[in-house]
Amino acid sequence: MYLVDMVKDEVGELSIQQSPEKLQIQEMKATDENGLTGDNRQSLATVFRLAALLGKKKRSLCELSEEDREPLVQELKLCHWFGSEGKSIPWISDDEMENLLINGIRDVILKEIQESPFFSLITDKPVKVTNKTYLPVFTRFVGESTPKVELIGFLPFNENGDVDRQASNLAKILTEDWGLPMSKCRGQAFMHLGPGYQSLKKMSLDFLNNYPLCIVTPSESCGLAHWLASSVPCPSVAKMLDITEDLLLFFDQSPDLEEQLAEAVDGLLNMPREALEEIPETCCSRWKKREDFFDILADTLEGVLSCLDAVSSSATGAKSMHAQVLSAALRNMDFIVTLVILKNACAPLRNCSTVFRCGNPADILCEVEKIPSIIATLEKMLKNVSSVHTTWFEQAFQLATKVAPEQVCFSEEVNSYDSPEIYYVENLSIPLLHNLIEEMKYCFSENHLKALSVLSLLPSCNPQPILSEATDKPFSLYLADLPEPDMAEHEINAWAAVWREKYQDSALPTSIAEALVHPESKSHPTVTLLLRLVAVLPSVSMECDLMKTTLNSMRDLFKNTTCRGSRISQVMLLLHSTTLQRLPEVIEMCMEVDPESTPCLSQVMKVLQRLKLDRRDLDVKSAESQESSVAEKPADEEVKAPDRGMTQKVAEGPRTAVSFYEPQLREQILKELWDSQFFTVITEQVIEIDGELYIPLCIRYLNKEDIQCEETLAFIPFTEDSDVLSEAIETALSEKWGLNMEYCRGQASLSVGEAGAQMRAVSLAIATKYPQAIRTVSSALSLNVWLARSSPAEEAANGSVLMDKLLHWLTEDVERQNMLEDMIMLTFQQDEAKACELRDKLIKNWEKSHDMHEVMVEILEAAMLCLNELKGEGSTSDQQQASHFFDAIRNFEFIFSTVVLKNALSLTKKLSQSLQGKPLDMLLAVNTLPDLKASLGKLKSEIDVHHKSWFEETVSLASKLNVQMLHSVLLEPLSDFYKESVSVKVVEHSIAEIDDLFTDKVLDTLRCLEIVPYAMFKVETSILSGLVFRLYKEDLPDQSSLHSEMKAWKEKWLDPLAGYLPATVLDTLKTSQIRSFSNIETLLRLQVILPFSRRESNFRQGKRSLQDFIQQEKRSLSELHSL
Repeated sequence: MYLVDMVKDEVGELSIQQSPEKLQIQEMKATDENGLTGDNRQSLATVFRLAALLGKKKRSLCELSEEDREPLVQELKLCHWFGSEGKSIPWISDDEMENLLINGIRDVILKEIQESPFFSLITDKPVKVTNKTYLPVFTRFVGESTPKVELIGFLPFNENGDVDRQASNLAKILTEDWGLPMSKCRGQAFMHLGPGYQSLKKMSLDFLNNYPLCIVTPSESCGLAHWLASSVPCPSVAKMLDITEDLLLFFDQSPDLEEQLAEAVDGLLNMPREALEEIPETCCSRWKKREDFFDILADTLEGVLSCLDAVSSSATGAKSMHAQVLSAALRNMDFIVTLVILKNACAPLRNCSTVFRCGNPADILCEVEKIPSIIATLEKMLKNVSSVHTTWFEQAFQLATKVAPEQVCFSEEVNSYDSPEIYYVENLSIPLLHNLIEEMKYCFSENHLKALSVLSLLPSCNPQPILSEATDKPFSLYLADLPEPDMAEHEINAWAAVWREKYQDSALPTSIAEALVHPESKSHPTVTLLLRLVAVLPSVSMECDLMKTTLNSMRDLFKNTTCRGSRISQVMLLLHSTTLQRLPEVIEMCMEVDPESTPCLSQVMKVLQRLKLDRRDLDVKSAESQESSVAEKPADEEVKAPDRGMTQKVAEGPRTAVSFYEPQLREQILKELWDSQFFTVITEQVIEIDGELYIPLCIRYLNKEDIQCEETLAFIPFTEDSDVLSEAIETALSEKWGLNMEYCRGQASLSVGEAGAQMRAVSLAIATKYPQAIRTVSSALSLNVWLARSSPAEEAANGSVLMDKLLHWLTEDVERQNMLEDMIMLTFQQDEAKACELRDKLIKNWEKSHDMHEVMVEILEAAMLCLNELKGEGSTSDQQQASHFFDAIRNFEFIFSTVVLKNALSLTKKLSQSLQGKPLDMLLAVNTLPDLKASLGKLKSEIDVHHKSWFEETVSLASKLNVQMLHSVLLEPLSDFYKESVSVKVVEHSIAEIDDLFTDKVLDTLRCLEIVPYAMFKVETSILSGLVFRLYKEDLPDQSSLHSEMKAWKEKWLDPLAGYLPATVLDTLKTSQIRSFSNIETLLRLQVILPFSRRESNFRQGKRSLQDFIQQEKRSLSELHSL
């Protein structure tokens, strides 16, 4: 009946407090059939509030009795809906709809608070969304007889704002906008972490001055030592805490890493940890809960470092880099000194921290008595700081010498003092102890200790009768809250007697919740009220670790939520997912009892569907389990660069080359190859066949019909011996296929990674033996895509392959591309021209793209939103693929490498475009190479400046996209690692590859494209004849007539009456009288087969498609034939 009572109380009432969002867009009115104007916001507020009521009770409408349903139906019937009967529906934006829904949830929470009637306020550490900071605010109260914790909203927070103004603004939002009745607030706990905490303290003090019973306490969700340390305004302490959090999050990445850490911790500790193991918990929260958090870290530092060193040496990519950054940070002298001093300074808090974190009420009462002595101990430490600090500093120095003997050095700031010991006593020990004392007095005030004495009323604490002459009475603080204060002493004595006399042989309630549900509580309303009061104190631990669980749920949602619109709103709504579960059925009931609501509520359902908030099976844990909600693992090649790490084992023993074709079919192909005479060799990326690695060997040639052809001749067993590999390729071509290598005029390799390095050596060996077989870029890929894929920086190379696969997957399907385009329009709704430009850049053949990395950076947010929705749509395999793509790109390393490639390859973009163009474009590109090389050289010489800019761009983008990053104190050393491992390598590789691919001989070969009439008309030079003779004199059918033939050719096409000028090599070959120019025809036939020559529209793939074979899920040797 509780739900029904709440509904009855609210019928006819206005919302407790309207927020500013509820007053937006009020000019948008509609006219009903009576000519009245208004909107549907108030009616929607009712619908949303009823959904929240049902959600809080975790009951659906169908589970209610007729009697319980009737008040809900009546309230829905009282709603008035505008825009029905064909009239225009008042427009309500998505954002406003979310705000109305949040206000409905908040109204219900406030109603529960009124029923309680006391509550406390708790804030967690700030969260950052894009460039804004917010404070999560929780309320703690007693619902019926059970303590509850609810997220009530997020306060906008400026960490560098004016203290007084911000304190006033925050208080105004809490009291005026959200309607919190602060006169009923009986506790407050504000996490003092990072800049801006003075604003929170000022607000806290203001509340305390206005409402003396609004007691300041620490929160039991965090170990007391950690809670107090977070409020210390010492830069070295804040830095140490940030590094420590990153350390714990690093080990929390996988069970294996966490297990390694656990072994290091347990192996170096001298006390059993079983009592402190709390499950389920993350590694990070377990450490923070332990009373000896700093003891554990200091005592196990050597083991933790050994784990990090093992990871950095065995892992690759970001994991290895992060391990190295953390290892260096933990070995830093300032970190070690701060850690050891903090450990010693917090030693008096050790037992107190444990008791308040997870102790029972009896233990808390015992510890309360020790608070004054703890403060006295800290004061004594401060008084004798010179002597105690000397001991602490010696411990720190010994630890530093043990874990990093070669790194025991101090900063310049330390060296400006007479000694490091003096620096740390003045800048760390003294301010640390001073702040710990002040915070202990602030958090454990006289009123707080009095409030905690109410715990003595719990049956398990052996409540005692109150002596009439006693001055310290457990209820004295709350006299004003008691309905009959004069009867309090009598009732408490009766309460004590009943447990002593009636239940002496029974199991006594040990917690507040157990006591409140006990039948005796109904007979003792004053005691019940006092227990409800102490139950809301943030410092008193809750059953089921509810506060910590709620905090973890919120943090997980922030970590995993990707959405359209406001992430703050989405997290708020998802944490109250039971409201979303109940909303569709409330809407259905409303439309049933009042059909006039249908137009508006249909619009609401569309908004919920658009925001992905319409699922009835939503669960708070949904965000946590997203990654495991689909099938476990797709084929790795879908999201990884193929074989960069050469993970497949190269088989030992003899293996033979294989081919698509049986002997009879090979003879037909061979006849065509012999007719063409000249050819070029292209080796594709290494592939796996039956678990072994092979290099696909292809050749390009021009057939008798002047059609460009490419045929896969063989699959060569891959070996790490480049000489053996080179011999195998030559054998396959010359002996098995009967080709004369003397007619090979070019070669290109598309292999990358280790296989690419081997193929580079093979290419060099072939070019040495057959000088005419020049190595060039392949037109199968754009130059920019090749520079990225072939980069020795694995992060960049793997990232490039990943984005290629991702963009192919998103654009190969019409529905997926439409969704991506919609997301682009959404994310660039303030810049429609930009959105249209990006939408037009979505192509199909991304391997030919010149700005793929630039496009990826621009549409990354849209791609994430698109993948996030696709994770729950389509077939299982599509959901699986979307999930893996989503996880892969929501990664700082991927974003950084993409940003680096975007910026570095912007210099080569024009050359990349020209090489995919017509002969004139390629000729003009040759002339720009000196300037390009100069630009790349300048980029390399100024890499420090450019890298800093790229890293800042990445941090900004990652922050906007809610990608987890290290704290700012570790970003600088991480940046240094990335500079050497990514930025420098990408730039140096681009320079080296441009030099290798565009040698003088290759440039001269490109200049021969001037023979194409249109190019000749635009860039006529006098060197063409000499170039052709020098490069191809052995191939020309009539060397002696070359000069006269060239002269006649120029006269033919440069004649003003020549008319149409062919612009491509193939078009030129098709001109009449080409047979009259035998030398030029040969030159053209040579040019069109070179790997850099673009594939024309009539390009012919082999009789069997290599790409189709590569796309197969399983490739088997049984499909192939031995050569």
